[in-house]
Amino acid sequence: MSSLLHPVGHLPASVYWFRRGLVLFVLALLFFLIFQLFPGGGDPKKSAAVGDPQNSQTPQPSVKPSKTPTAKPTEKSSKTTPPEDVKCSASNVRVEVMPAVRRVTSGAALNFVIRLNAVSDECKASIDPDSLTVSVTSGADLIWTTGHCGQAIPKATLVVAKGKEAASTVVWNGHRSGPGCLPGQPVAKPGTYVVKAEFSGRESTSQAFTIA
Repeated sequence: MSSLLHPVGHLPASVYWFRRGLVLFVLALLFFLIFQLFPGGGDPKKSAAVGDPQNSQTPQPSVKPSKTPTAKPTEKSSKTTPPEDVKCSASNVRVEVMPAVRRVTSGAALNFVIRLNAVSDECKASIDPDSLTVSVTSGADLIWTTGHCGQAIPKATLVVAKGKEAASTVVWNGHRSGPGCLPGQPVAKPGTYVVKAEFSGRESTSQAFTIA
């Protein structure tokens, strides 16, 4: 005990006291550092919990997906009518009629070719006795007409478009006609005749031919 209070050695006593004070200071510093590293009784788990910044963050509430239904694009209710489904009328077609030959013998049959040409948009033409009429005249005399003989017009549906031929053929038997298209009518006499066609109220130009 006397050696602690009265250090023995060849050096002065102040040196030994300085050394003892330095050792005590170092020990105190070590305890202080240990206390700072391990607060709360030195529990490593608690220290880690305090020192970990991730554990100290306030938990964020989870975002729930919205149940609001996504708006669907509105479907177009209007439908564009295809050009080929548009019915031809007098305003959108031009009618032409042409005899297959310009000269035939009396009593011979003659073919008339009727062509429909698109004036504007593409359309669909129904060929029947109600929509098409073909007539042969000589001056003011009506010689023959499909108004009497509707069976001469072959029923068909033609797509009329620019650059596309739409034609139908009507056969004339070379005889005159009357209401009901009764058989046994006289043949057309030699001379000059004119043929004309009409589709849905639109007339063609007249075309002349000769019966010899």
